[in-house]
Amino acid sequence: MDEQGIQQWNIINYEQVFPLSYYQQMQQDGHLFVLTNHHQIICGVVLKETDENWDNQDSALYISRFISQLHVHAGSSCLKYIEDYAKELGKHYLRLDSADDNIKLAKYYESLGFEAMGTCQEGPYHGILRQKKIV
Repeated sequence: MDEQGIQQWNIINYEQVFPLSYYQQMQQDGHLFVLTNHHQIICGVVLKETDENWDNQDSALYISRFISQLHVHAGSSCLKYIEDYAKELGKHYLRLDSADDNIKLAKYYESLGFEAMGTCQEGPYHGILRQKKIV
């Protein structure tokens, strides 16, 4: 992120804001999903049915703390799995946010059908709320 000039997880002291105990709790609550290749985590995500950044909480699955190894290009596969999972749950939308200064990530999400729907702010983080209609 530093090399790309992105100010997101690298500026908030991530490991203090989201310590291992946070992810352990998400796992216990059934919200933590990971994709592995039997040796390492390829991508991981926290999935919830509500998100405080969105006013409209209707029939959506909210993607947060999404990580993916770049050299593996597993992010699209993971997002497709999440979309299929959301369909099984009867959800109408996938929602997430991304840093407003990360143009490359914005184009990536737009190429996958996520539309900008508004903005959010959490401390120094400024994000764009994105939504994809599930068909």
